[in-house]
Amino acid sequence: MSLEGRFGSVTEGLALGAQWDGSRLSARVGGFTDGTDVQVWLATGGLTGRVGGVTSGWDVQATIEAGVMRVRLGSFTDGIDVTLQFSPDGVTGRYGNFTAGQDVTLRHYAGEVRGRFGSFTRGVDIRLDLGDVPFPLGVLLGVCALHLWLRDGRPLTPTR
Repeated sequence: MSLEGRFGSVTEGLALGAQWDGSRLSARVGGFTDGTDVQVWLATGGLTGRVGGVTSGWDVQATIEAGVMRVRLGSFTDGIDVTLQFSPDGVTGRYGNFTAGQDVTLRHYAGEVRGRFGSFTRGVDIRLDLGDVPFPLGVLLGVCALHLWLRDGRPLTPTR
């Protein structure tokens, strides 16, 4: 069984799908023809990978220590930092910095993830059925989807 989910609403969102083989996460954000591939694998000291292709994508680096995941999306000079604190029932954190970032609030319920990127009044919802994909990798896929969403110029929507 693989990960399936949705980033955003039914009409304005992105489909999420992934497979985990124990050492590599192979995922797709978006549809078959207009989606973006995500590849993340275990490496010395954490996770490393790529979102998009060789010429039109960016690198992903992540480490997990003492319940905190630190993620770098993009290069050293042109990238975004993400810090996520994991608890038994969810994750909270920040995408970007204090002044120009977005809050991350996700809940983990028996193989499912529900939550929001952004504030209570402006943000994007996410829903995941993890299947056999570990919770931290599902969260990492969600962060990659947020980065794609914002890079495509899509706004955080007032949905509540």
